[in-house]
Amino acid sequence: MYRLSACGITHRGKVRTKNEDALLLGDTLMQEEVMTSPVCVQMEGKSLLFAVADGLGGHACGEMASLITLKTLMEEKPEDAQSINQALHKARDHLEAFAEKKPYAKGLGSAVAGLLLGKQDILVFNVGDCRVYGLKESKADRLTLDHTEVERLVRLGYISDREAKHHPNRHVLTSALIGDASFREFEVFIKKAEGYKSFVICSDGLWELVEDDELYLSPSELLNIALSRGGTDNISLIRVDLA
Repeated sequence: MYRLSACGITHRGKVRTKNEDALLLGDTLMQEEVMTSPVCVQMEGKSLLFAVADGLGGHACGEMASLITLKTLMEEKPEDAQSINQALHKARDHLEAFAEKKPYAKGLGSAVAGLLLGKQDILVFNVGDCRVYGLKESKADRLTLDHTEVERLVRLGYISDREAKHHPNRHVLTSALIGDASFREFEVFIKKAEGYKSFVICSDGLWELVEDDELYLSPSELLNIALSRGGTDNISLIRVDLA
């Protein structure tokens, strides 16, 4: 049985005309243009799911893509790595079905990252460039792996993590949930997250504008920092603290 507190907040930012991010806190699905304070909940249960989805900018209906993705995860209630993978594939299928009914939405897509407090293990997962961090001993560890061209360059040793943050191709994804029959295959990253009591799940609109050592701050403080540094994208995060 898990006992925890979780706080989520999302904001359009200073540049985008709409917010295409969405948040999932257990059975609570949120999508707001602007939040000035976080929604915080106390929860307990044997299997709990938290996720942030980021509708792809420049694609049709990004806000619907993120919402469909998280609604599917909420309904599927995954409990292990296999069922996470199955739920994500079902979410992609739902995106394609939506686009078939509404041709103007063809190609809609989303990145997503999440934390599953499962019956057997604590798991983190992502598709695209949303992230999960684990907080421990005054240090924030990135637990997920970006599916981007820049991440590939970092892993090959061509550029550093700091250079990657400002690389011109940092938003070029190598995997995402896309509602198009041509993109039915995608890469999913899933791994166990042991030894952490606190987690931050966020979109790239947050992690691009804050430093890792700032991730210990409250959701409101992190949002204000990102806004003060330009707020160039939608900004979303969930902080989860286990009792």
